[in-house]
Amino acid sequence: MRIVYSLLLLIVSNFLYSQSDSLCNPSFEDSLNNWSTFCNGTSSGNFTINSNSAYNGVYGLEMDVNNIALPSNSCALTSCFLNLQQGFFYEISFWAKSDSINDLLVVLQPSSAPFTNYSSKTFTMTSNWKKYFMYTSDSSAVNNLKIKVKPQSNGVYHIDEFSFQRIISLPTNTKVCNGDFENGISEWSNSNNGGNISVFSDSSNFQNLINLKSARVEVSNTSLGQPIFSSCKTDIKKNVKYKVHFWAKSNTNGNQLIATSSLSAPPFTNYSSETFTISDSWAEYTFITESDTTIYANVRMAKFKYLNDAIYFMDNVWLEELPIQPYLCNGDFEADLSDWTQTINNGAVASMSITPSQAQNGFQSAMILVNTPGTTTGSIQFSSCKTDIVKDSIYTVSFWMKGSLDNLNFNAIASLGSAPFTAFSSNSFSTISNWKEYCFSFSHDSTIMSDVRLLKIQFQDPGMYYLDYATVNGSDYLCSTVSSLEDSFSSKLAIFPNPSKSIINVNNLNNDYNLLAITNINGSLIKQIPLLGLKNLTVGIDNMDNGMYFLHFFNKKGVVTTQKFNKN
Repeated sequence: MRIVYSLLLLIVSNFLYSQSDSLCNPSFEDSLNNWSTFCNGTSSGNFTINSNSAYNGVYGLEMDVNNIALPSNSCALTSCFLNLQQGFFYEISFWAKSDSINDLLVVLQPSSAPFTNYSSKTFTMTSNWKKYFMYTSDSSAVNNLKIKVKPQSNGVYHIDEFSFQRIISLPTNTKVCNGDFENGISEWSNSNNGGNISVFSDSSNFQNLINLKSARVEVSNTSLGQPIFSSCKTDIKKNVKYKVHFWAKSNTNGNQLIATSSLSAPPFTNYSSETFTISDSWAEYTFITESDTTIYANVRMAKFKYLNDAIYFMDNVWLEELPIQPYLCNGDFEADLSDWTQTINNGAVASMSITPSQAQNGFQSAMILVNTPGTTTGSIQFSSCKTDIVKDSIYTVSFWMKGSLDNLNFNAIASLGSAPFTAFSSNSFSTISNWKEYCFSFSHDSTIMSDVRLLKIQFQDPGMYYLDYATVNGSDYLCSTVSSLEDSFSSKLAIFPNPSKSIINVNNLNNDYNLLAITNINGSLIKQIPLLGLKNLTVGIDNMDNGMYFLHFFNKKGVVTTQKFNKN
């Protein structure tokens, strides 16, 4: 007998558990059974089941409420008991409409005090049927909760097809609220953070003729702190890149701000941080942000810290979700080598640096001097930053290389950025003394986030290697089969006198070039001169310091020819 009783108890317990996150009579097909209604104060309501209120099936609920004056005079509809299981996510949904535009508050809360809201959202009803959603979760199990539906004003509401169900994960809603400031500065917040900040809605300064307001941010005492102006709290998806756009100007040139996306609560983790110098005329600025975990309702996607006392104007703050895509950081080496990883070991002797004396594209390239190759093929490696790739996509990596000698051997690899360093493509090449484009293609059967080095070069022979303009392209990219024409063009150019004190002459341009850029030995730009239509040119150099300079000639085919001259 005890065995039978135990089995019955187990069956009943399992049944009760299975109902713990199920909603009773969700479509009102069984009248109002398992739902409760009430009105407080002088408010009144008629709650009826009829076919006119059915979105699906035979019946739906009609709520006709009057004398609603919140908070004391209100009406509500409440569900049967519901439980939240530990660690699960839940979706509450329903279909609804109203005879006029009215607001409906829906909450999930305990049936007795304290009335903690485990989910709460106000929905605006229209005369058309629409499905509405809200979500919840909790780190602990919570029992005896009820869905409570409260009309916010007088009217007739129609509701049907309620649902309460467990889901795998919560959806995200990543946005910048009121980013055009057309509703004033609502949904934004500001903090003195040691300095002083005042923010106003400004209708005399705006970025375009559609959005006729901006935010005027007056900042002072920045020597004591960095005042902050922040967008609303929102979500951020795991491993999704967002580009945040904003337009700004300042009352004077050169004032700076730091743009970030960050947690809105301690430790205020930054998911990006970039410093911008703001012009005195409207300009668009962008930065990219990303998180390695999904965060709900606790990230300010646009947060601005002001570094100088000034008046700033902000407008049109918005974001776009970027597709997963590979990229090469600083593939033209116009900045420095900080985005690239250098490896020199196993007895190898080598050095890697930036040189303004050689460039296939722009003003400078990477220079790799190999004195002694190491004992393994990977003893001397130069690797691009870690990035993403998408499953089953075909990528073509392109880069330009030349050597101090012909036939300097090197390997070019695309691989995982961490152990076991699996190679997706491994290729052996050799240099010529002119710039030449090298390409290889690869694919992979998995999407990989932030752990692929698109280009890893291994240097095998002693000599000088020059690397420039590394890019990643699609499967239809056509690699050049012709080496750089630099030497054939440069052989035509006549530059004299060299060295010189006051002028240099350049002959034999012959309409072959678009632009001349002059840089110093450190790569800093001294001047630019348009060359279109010129056969010969005279350049004054009186105001330049003594020393070595480089003349970079950009031709119509995108090839850069570099010549040296000395000012004395």
